[in-house]
Amino acid sequence: MLQYHWGATKKRSGITRKLTTYSLRHFFASNCLSRGIPISGVAEWMGHRNINMTFKIYPHLMPASIGKAARLLNDCL
Repeated sequence: MLQYHWGATKKRSGITRKLTTYSLRHFFASNCLSRGIPISGVAEWMGHRNINMTFKIYPHLMPASIGKAARLLNDCL
């Protein structure tokens, strides 16, 4: 049923790219992480057991995290 409605919605909207309902999941997570939503929340919403899975899939959306961690450690020393 979901696939039927998804296909009909894409057709009505004029979307011709191959997008699946699973694509929406990645779109959601990518947008949350790139806009600063904490990874712990995104991992929970995605149904991941822990943040490791989320980080394995979306590390490119958190490039500043390593630099931020290094600055924090440096400030504490």
